[in-house]
Amino acid sequence: MVAVLQVVVAAASLLAVVAALARPAHRRPPALPALVVVAALLVVVLLPPPSADGSGVQPSSAAAGAAVAALAVLQMQLLRRRLTTSATRSWLDLATGVPAGLALVWAFATTPVALGAGVSEGRAAVLLVPLGLAWLVLTFCLTTTALLRPPDRRMLVHAVAAAVLVVAEVSSASALAGQSAGALADAAHPTAAALVALAAWLRDPHADERALESGGDIVIGPVSLTLQSTALLGWHLVSPIPEPAAWASLAIIVLVTAKTAVVFQQLDVLNALRSQATTDALTGLGNRRALDHALAVVDAGVPVALVVLDLDRFKAVNDTLGHRAGDDLLVALAGRLREDSGSGEHVVRLGGDEFALVLTHSDLPAAERRARSAVAALARPVDLDGGPVQVGASAGVAAAPLHATSSRALWECADAAMYAAKRRDGAVVVAPLPEPAAGAAADAVDAGPDDDRRRTDRRVAERRGGG
Repeated sequence: MVAVLQVVVAAASLLAVVAALARPAHRRPPALPALVVVAALLVVVLLPPPSADGSGVQPSSAAAGAAVAALAVLQMQLLRRRLTTSATRSWLDLATGVPAGLALVWAFATTPVALGAGVSEGRAAVLLVPLGLAWLVLTFCLTTTALLRPPDRRMLVHAVAAAVLVVAEVSSASALAGQSAGALADAAHPTAAALVALAAWLRDPHADERALESGGDIVIGPVSLTLQSTALLGWHLVSPIPEPAAWASLAIIVLVTAKTAVVFQQLDVLNALRSQATTDALTGLGNRRALDHALAVVDAGVPVALVVLDLDRFKAVNDTLGHRAGDDLLVALAGRLREDSGSGEHVVRLGGDEFALVLTHSDLPAAERRARSAVAALARPVDLDGGPVQVGASAGVAAAPLHATSSRALWECADAAMYAAKRRDGAVVVAPLPEPAAGAAADAVDAGPDDDRRRTDRRVAERRGGG
C-alpha cells in the first residue's frame, strides 16, 4: 500500500509539472529540466533499490543520478534569469563541483560500503555516485539561493528537495553497508518530486529584477573548492583515503586551475560592465546612476553638498554649429570640471547640458565657492573647429543636513535653486533654509517676483511627479 502511494505521489507530481508548463511563458519553470527531475524520480520509485550484486551502474542509480543532475540544471537556469553572470564560468563551477561532491562522499563512505557489501572499493565508489551528486546539488542549491537578494522562493524549495534527495541517498548507502534504511527513506523520492512540482507552480515576484554578481561571488567557488581538495590530499598524505577520493581531489585542482583563467577574464569584464553602468558615454564623467550612488550617503547622515549646473545658451551652439560641435563643447567643459575637482568630489553629467558636483564631507560655504569656481570655468571660451565658443552656466547649491536629510530632498533643493539661478543668467543661488513650520526645503528658491516663484515651484512639482 505504501509503495502504491509513493507511485501515486510521484505520478501526480509529474502531471502537476506538465500542467505548470502550460502557463504563460513568464510564469512557467524551465521546461525540460523540471520534467526530467520528476520523471526520473518516478522511475526511481518504480524500480527496485540498487544492490551490490552485478556490475556497472544499475537502472535505479542511473535514474537517481539523472534526477539530481537535472535539478542542478533547473536551479542554474533559474539563477541565470535573475543574476547576470558568465555562462561559461557558471557551468564550469558546476562541473568542478562534481568531483568535489564525489571526493567527499568517497573519502568517508567508500570503505564502509565496500566492507558492508563485500565489494571492492571501485565498485563501492560506483554505487556511491548518486550520493556524491546529491551532495553536490544540495550545496549548489543553497549557494545559488543565497546569491539572490531578494531570494527566489522556487530556488529555496529546490534546495529543500535536494536535501531530501541527500537523505534518500544516505539511506541507500546505509542499506548497501548492511544497515537498515528506515521508512523515511522510502518516502524521500516522491517527496522530492512533490517539492519540485510545488516549485513549478510558485511565482517569483521579483522576476523582472536583475542583478550583477560581485567579485566575491566569482571567487568564492574556486577558493572553497581549492581548500577542500587541499584538505583531502593532506589527509591522504597522513592517512591514505580511498583512491577514487584522491583522484577526484586531483581533478578538482585541475578544474580549478582551468577556471582561474576564466575568473580573471570575467573579473575584467565585470569591472568594465560596472564602469559602463555608472559612466556617461560621451564625457567619461559619472552618470545619473553614479549620482545616486554618491548621494546614498546622505541617507546615512553623512554631510554632503550638492551643486547642480546647467549651461546657458548651449542650444544656440547646437542650432548654429551642429550637434557634433555641441558634443565637442560638452566634452571640453566636462574636462574642466574634472580637472578642477578635489578630493571626495564626484563630477557627473545628468544628461543634456546639465552637470552636478557632489562634495562629500563639505560645508555650505565651501560648496558655494566650488560652485562659483565651476561657473567661472564653464564660462571661459572653448576653441572648436568653428572658432572660439563661449557659453555660461547657472548653479544651484544645497547641503545636507542643513537643507535636507534625504538624497531625494537634497536633489530637489539644489535643482530648484539652479532654476532660480537660470533666471539670473550665470548666477549661483544657494537654496534658502527650510521654513520650520513647513519643512519644505525642496521648495526653496531665491527671493524674486511672485510669478518667478510660482514657475519654480511648478517645475519642482513636475520633477517630483516624474520621479
